[in-house]
Formats: sequence, structure tokens, C-alpha cells
Amino acid sequence: MPAVARREPRPDLVRRLNEIGADAGHGPGAGFRERLRDELLAARHAEPVPEPDPPAPRRSRRTRLRPAVLAVAMAMVLIFTGMQTYASVPGDRLYAIKRAAEATLLTLTTDDTERARRELNVAHSRATEAAALLGYPGSGREKLIGRTLDEMTTTTRSALTALGHVKRHGKPTPALKKFTEQQRDVVAPMIPQLGGDDRMKASAYLDMIDDLTP
Repeated sequence: MPAVARREPRPDLVRRLNEIGADAGHGPGAGFRERLRDELLAARHAEPVPEPDPPAPRRSRRTRLRPAVLAVAMAMVLIFTGMQTYASVPGDRLYAIKRAAEATLLTLTTDDTERARRELNVAHSRATEAAALLGYPGSGREKLIGRTLDEMTTTTRSALTALGHVKRHGKPTPALKKFTEQQRDVVAPMIPQLGGDDRMKASAYLDMIDDLTP
């Protein structure tokens, strides 16, 4: 078996071992370990100690209550606006919103009974609006009153048409007696205060609803 030739140590490795004070095949010398430990300790002490994060500021009671106060205020504004919209009459700024809401409710229903009920409610709203317009000053009120009476009549006739479909199918219908009583209580007192054409419209409307019930 041929003898294995011994390799001479590399010069750069021998130089590095001499620098750290170690012999080949052994660990670093004691002096090197002491110097390494001192350097590591010095480096550790030289590192800045991070300061703890400051505590988060506590929210005051007023700050915590602010969202709740804003929510209540917004709810009150919405309620007030809704009430103003419901009570609006032709010529008011919010009246267009009221009419759009009514049209949406009528569009969403496909049941004849429910549609008739909603249209009777709309017709009653037109009656109360016409009565309210009597107390409004200005020359333009007569035009608004006449238009409102026309819409009251048209809506009532549409409701009666829907009720005719309901009766043919033998379904229960809304109570017309209560509706006619309510309309008569609103429209009849208006007649002495109305002009010629509007007085005729109101009188003809009363004759129409009187024929609805015995």
C-alpha cells in the first residue's frame, strides 16, 4: 500500500493561527479568548439602551362621548327632516322629496289591494295639502290648490280601479267608509273658501266619494 504523502500546512492558515494564538489542531489560546470576551463586553455596553415607548394618552370622557353625541345629533336631524318632509305642501323645498317617496312606494307594490290602500293614503295627503294651502298668502296659492285637487281626484280614481280588480278576485278590500269620512271632513269645510273652478272640483269630488258607500 503506497504511503500517503503529508501535505504541508497553508502559509495563510498558519499566519492566521499565529494571530489568534492557537496551534493547529487545538482551540484558540487563552489570551485570544480573553481579548475576544473583553471586546464583546465593551461592544455590548456601548450599544444604546432603547427607551420604552411612552404610554398612550388616555382619552378623556368628552372625547369618548363625542362619537355618540354626533350619532344622536345626526339621528335628530334625520327625524326632523323626515317630519318636515311629511308635513310639506306644494311650493315647499322638501315637497319634491315627499312626492318621490310616494311614487317609490307605489312602484314597489304589485298587489292590487296594497296599491289601492297606498293610493287612498296619497289622496288623503292631497286633501290635507289643499286645506293647508288655503292659509298660505300669495296669489300663486290658487294655482297650487287647483292642481292639488286634480291630483287628489286622479289618485282616488286610480285606487278605485285597483279595488275593482280586487273585488273581481273575491279578495278583501280596504275600508272605503273610513276613507270617505276622512275625505269629507277635510274637503267639505274647504268649499266655502275656494274660488269658482276649485269649488266645483271639490264639490264633484264629494259627490264621487259619496257614491262609494251606502
